[in-house]
Amino acid sequence: MTTPAVPSAIDVANWFAEIARKEDIYLQPQKLQRLLYISQGSYAAMNYGRKLMPATFVADETGPLEPNVYRVFELGRPKITAYKMPPEIENFLARIWRKYCHHSTDYINQQIQYHEIYMEAIRKGHFEEIPFDKIVRFFSGREKPKIQRKQKKVVTADGRKLEKWLPTAQATSRPTNR
Repeated sequence: MTTPAVPSAIDVANWFAEIARKEDIYLQPQKLQRLLYISQGSYAAMNYGRKLMPATFVADETGPLEPNVYRVFELGRPKITAYKMPPEIENFLARIWRKYCHHSTDYINQQIQYHEIYMEAIRKGHFEEIPFDKIVRFFSGREKPKIQRKQKKVVTADGRKLEKWLPTAQATSRPTNR
């Protein structure tokens, strides 16, 4: 296993909190958690499975959560010295920030709550760990996103249930006449 790019998830959370403060944007705790999760998965996908930060994400009813960061930031931003991010990490985090800072927390939550890896963990129970290897596979595209939404049941006037038709026949090769 390789060394994470940043020594602590708290340092990454503190970086996001500082950039939000500089831009005079209120950073909701849930949005911070989702930014951490997205950052971890995106960084791992771009860097062959290397962790951005030593972090464990668990399934909370609102989305993935890093419990240690949650506890440290529970009463507001902690008074700790800022870790000087390496330039490549700072650039990476700035891209994540620019991509998601204008989205509402609800919007980001809705996007993540339908990820199969999150849904699988939350079905097992509250605070169930989301394995890092599954996060890597999902964000790198090796695991296809399976968005599970409730399907409507359509009933005709005479009471028959309609189902979506899915062809099941396999294509066969045609014999050649030579």
